[in-house]
Amino acid sequence: MSTGSAAFIVDHAGRFPTFCTVAFRNERQAGWIDFWAVKPSGDPAVDYARGRRYADEAIRHVRTTGQPVFIECVLVFMSMKLRHREAGELERGFIDRIVNEFPHALDDVIIRLSRHRLGRLS
Repeated sequence: MSTGSAAFIVDHAGRFPTFCTVAFRNERQAGWIDFWAVKPSGDPAVDYARGRRYADEAIRHVRTTGQPVFIECVLVFMSMKLRHREAGELERGFIDRIVNEFPHALDDVIIRLSRHRLGRLS
């Protein structure tokens, strides 16, 4: 299953996985979503397992909402956070699990980012 290139639609705060943080402007409008609101614990084994659990939550979220683009949102936010630190076992656990379910997810993110970059250069 590909993550595709569709927009992500927010329909309810209660449907977000635990690794996300959502700030709502009002009852029906999201003001901000942090799709990777996590910090590593420092224990590599614990972080790897936690990353895999987060991936399981993400997979359930996609199946429930029918929005595979959610995975792209998480990966983009993850990459933004990793500008300030090295990827750790938390991210490795997440990605190792996600690529089994969404084998093209990383490619889809790279394509989306390159299209965005090319659009800005025009």
